[in-house]
Amino acid sequence: MTTGVGAVWVGVQAVCTAQREVYGYELLHRTGAANRAELVGAVEHERATAQVIAAAFGEFGTEELAGGRRLFINLTRSFVTGQLPLPFAAEGVVLELLETVDVDHWVMSGLRNLKRRGFAIAVDDFDGETERVPAVALADYVKIDLQVSGNRLLDVMALVKRVNPTAVVVVERVETEEQFEACRAANADLFQGYLFHRPDVLTRPVLDSSHLNCVQLIALLSDRDAPVERVLDLLSADPGLSVRVLKTVSSAAYAPRGGITSLQQAIVLLGRRELLNWAVLVLLKGSGSARVPQQTLTWIFTRAEACRLLLPADPEAASTVGLLSAAAEALGFDLGELTRGCTLQPAVHEALTSATGVLGTCLDAVRLHEDSLTGDRRDHRVRLRGGLAARPDGQPDPGAVPAFPGAMRPASVSLAYLRAQVTAQNRVTELLSRTAGSTGGPTT
Repeated sequence: MTTGVGAVWVGVQAVCTAQREVYGYELLHRTGAANRAELVGAVEHERATAQVIAAAFGEFGTEELAGGRRLFINLTRSFVTGQLPLPFAAEGVVLELLETVDVDHWVMSGLRNLKRRGFAIAVDDFDGETERVPAVALADYVKIDLQVSGNRLLDVMALVKRVNPTAVVVVERVETEEQFEACRAANADLFQGYLFHRPDVLTRPVLDSSHLNCVQLIALLSDRDAPVERVLDLLSADPGLSVRVLKTVSSAAYAPRGGITSLQQAIVLLGRRELLNWAVLVLLKGSGSARVPQQTLTWIFTRAEACRLLLPADPEAASTVGLLSAAAEALGFDLGELTRGCTLQPAVHEALTSATGVLGTCLDAVRLHEDSLTGDRRDHRVRLRGGLAARPDGQPDPGAVPAFPGAMRPASVSLAYLRAQVTAQNRVTELLSRTAGSTGGPTT
């Protein structure tokens, strides 16, 4: 299996008004803590775009990155023309046509389609090129690189206004007060550069997704008759992809008011087409992290299945709680960090972060059973009917048996866990056989 723990980086630079207030942020590709990225060739640029999109909408979340302001995202030709997907809502997003993209019939058609979908369009690094004028005429924003245009800034701005009087002019690479004052005097609308904000590099640990799972998911979603249950089975087999789906559905465009209760609900809300887009995007962006051992993966699935069996009234929510909690523990994630950006239903969120409610009780029952198998005496602080039994000094007694409802008494949990282990082992065996069949040999 190739699901592991890694990290993702994204650069963020402010776009400011003439009053030096933040108007929005441009997202920049970064491959590490160093505040730079060197890209060569179309393939590297496309992968960089995929990584920025996946980071923004799958790991960080737009609210954390932009705080309600606009996000400017660079696009390569394949994303503009629709060959590669844009699996996110248009609200608050400005798509920048890179200066390396030749403006031809297919690009113009792609830009018009993106406009119809509600996206705002920006032409990046315009320097008066005749062949790019049709894109300028369509754009909502036109960005001019001050270090390139130099003394021709007024002429380039005049051309923009003749072609598209309503376009917002953004002057980039403004580095001194003198340059800022000259651009303001020229009636530029927005400004970007080191004078206002040097890019910040943000990072976050992430769960990488198996290429095999992405390929299988793409194939499955291509079949319109494939039942949701099969999609759920494949998706839940990959914790990294599961978390990305939950966070994507948590965006304002998809999330229900009451929050998300399960991975199955997230799949239905997102829809097959958007889920397929995300699988393609994750596959494109690549991976390179440490692998999760087979034994650990089996344990993750066992916990999820045990929680599902113990709560037949709400099996999908219980399974989601088990899956996310085990994934966090196995990969050294803080649960709060793992679920950041996921608009989970309060009951699910509280079960994960404070072990409260029926879902939290179910999770604690399974955890305590796991502890009994390993001899670990962790205090999970069950909060049901007074929580853990108290010692004479009033402190919780970690050796006491909590007052679980009948369905979650130790004997019931033990039986459910045994059944869950069998199911989990069969699932991992099947996944490994698929991997061996597709790669020519087994993986661990």
